Amino acid sequence: MKKEKIAACIQLTDEMLTVHFRGDHRLLAEHLHENCLWIGSNAAEYYQGKDKILQELEKEKTDLPQIRLSSKEFQCVTHDRNSCVIAGRYMGVTDEASGEIYRDMQRVTFAWKEEKGFLYLAHMHVSNPLTNVESDEIFPHGVGTFTRKYVDMLIKKEVEHSGYLTVKDRDNVIHKIQTGNILYLEAFNVNTLVHTLEGDIFARVSITELERQIRELQEDLFIRVHKSFCVNRFYVTSIKKFEVCLADQYRVPVSKGKYAEVKARLHM
Repeated sequence: MKKEKIAACIQLTDEMLTVHFRGDHRLLAEHLHENCLWIGSNAAEYYQGKDKILQELEKEKTDLPQIRLSSKEFQCVTHDRNSCVIAGRYMGVTDEASGEIYRDMQRVTFAWKEEKGFLYLAHMHVSNPLTNVESDEIFPHGVGTFTRKYVDMLIKKEVEHSGYLTVKDRDNVIHKIQTGNILYLEAFNVNTLVHTLEGDIFARVSITELERQIRELQEDLFIRVHKSFCVNRFYVTSIKKFEVCLADQYRVPVSKGKYAEVKARLHM
């Protein structure tokens, strides 16, 4: 198989998985071979034939939470004139609105074949490194829901005991800010824009000084990710080169020199 076709298979594999976990199977249906064999991540998922696979995926759609994929890696492990095998892995993270908190890695193998210039998916195998599903669950809802409740409790406890900062804004108005409500700090020369859950406050104090004050209250609550940015690690939902996503809507740059350290401290 030519290099450009292999590259197309890698891209299709990535796109199919990304939209599948958002409940969209149109791309898969377009490229699924009539005799495709699907081996899923639990014992019941062993289906052959395009119609059967699409039928089962539609059934599962209502039981699958919205999941975002990150840390995606795909590569061609072997190929011949008309086919190739793409293997890879990725992290799946549940959306905030799902009522669950769960993150797990899946490994995948997709076998592609070219027929009359069109790329067909002839085989797909998806597996999890851990057996987290119970009975006939297609996704570990039990552990996900339990984890969500547990993490919410921990965050509430952290916020209640996080302490307060006192800062002056540009109009000399004094603000008392609970550190647990701060999303991130953004440096503006010798001042700092404090982004909180209730809104932004322009503080007449350097980011270094605010970081020092927060560290005295809670040593590990904030992480310096860039010379101009410091984030509250409890609100980080994902990290990729070279930025972190906070509360699923704010994106903060991560400097190249700090990327490995930040990723390790976030355990992502």
